[in-house]
Amino acid sequence: MTEELIPADVREFIVECINSVAQLEALLLLRGTPEREWDVPALARRLYIGEAEAQALLRDLVACELAASDGATFRFSTRDEGHKALVDGVALAYKLYLVPVTRLIHDKSQNIRKFADAFRFRKDK
Repeated sequence: MTEELIPADVREFIVECINSVAQLEALLLLRGTPEREWDVPALARRLYIGEAEAQALLRDLVACELAASDGATFRFSTRDEGHKALVDGVALAYKLYLVPVTRLIHDKSQNIRKFADAFRFRKDK
C-alpha cells in the first residue's frame, strides 16, 4: 500500500492531528511563513475556504500545539523541537507523497463519518 511510503511517526501524527487537507495546507502555510501573523480572513482567502472553516481549523491547530494565537491572529508554533521535526516530516511527506498523504487524511475522515453514522438514529428502525 502506498501509505507505507509515509514514515510511521508522520502517519501517526497526521492521524492524530490533521482532520482535513485544508487544515494540512493551513499548517504548512503557517510553517512556511513563521514570521507572519495570519488573521482568519487572510488565511481563508489564501486557502480558498470560508472564514468559518478557517477559524475552526486554526482553532484545532492551536489545540494540537501547532499554532499560537493572540485571539485575533495565528502563527506557527510548536511545543518543542521534536514536534517541529514531525511537522517538517509531514511537509516532506506531503511534497514527496501527495496522493498517499491526502488519501490517509480522507480515509480518516471517512472512518470518522462511518463511526458517527453507526450511532445515528434512523426513523425506519
